[in-house]
Amino acid sequence: MSNCVICSTALKFINTPTFGAGKLNDGGIVCTGCYKKINNANPSIAFKLKNFTLQQVQELIQVKADENVSKNSRIDQIKAELNNLNLRNSSLFLGRKEINELPQILADGEKITNIIQGTYNNGQGILVSTSRRLVFIDKGFIYGLKVEDFPLDKISSIQYETGLLLAKVKIHTSGNVAIIDNVEKISARQFSEFVRNYVSQPKEQTLVIQNKSEPSILDQIEKLATLKENGILSEEEFAEHKKKLLEKL
Repeated sequence: MSNCVICSTALKFINTPTFGAGKLNDGGIVCTGCYKKINNANPSIAFKLKNFTLQQVQELIQVKADENVSKNSRIDQIKAELNNLNLRNSSLFLGRKEINELPQILADGEKITNIIQGTYNNGQGILVSTSRRLVFIDKGFIYGLKVEDFPLDKISSIQYETGLLLAKVKIHTSGNVAIIDNVEKISARQFSEFVRNYVSQPKEQTLVIQNKSEPSILDQIEKLATLKENGILSEEEFAEHKKKLLEKL
């Protein structure tokens, strides 16, 4: 038999996809190992492999490999963020399977600010506080991945209630209440107080941003006129800058 067109492994009965499933459009054949890589990258392409060329399949595998490198790099970055938070029992979070889902859930530039473990809607997972939202993630064995987020600007208040050993965190949003139960007592208090303080910051920051907004086009033209009158700009330079500003209107 021939060799796998991707990894050059000698093809034998034991490592060749059955019923011609590993045959490509341009006649080449892939081994079962490479076929699994293709299937992991895109099951639909693997199912109809005979419709695709070697080049197309190699590009697919490379894209998937690049994505995995990016994902692993993002996971390392996330774990570093968690370590830097100096949270109680942070090592417990790093071992949870939900952490591995964070690269696909968090947006670019979205920073983790706090995290707790607990139960929500009968699912055991983690509640992550970020620069944009609270997001509960449950990577269950049976029901797959469940994600629910609570944007910071929609949270009216956050409360906690402590019991003998554990506590619950209550997130109030637009008349609804989400309850995260079975949270470590100390972590529940620290998390809730942190988020309560954090939620109040965006409103203050918005006022600062509004006060520091860029000057209007007319304000900029007035400044240019002042520079011209003071001899810093010539008539031609003033006219050129003024023209550019007016074009933005």
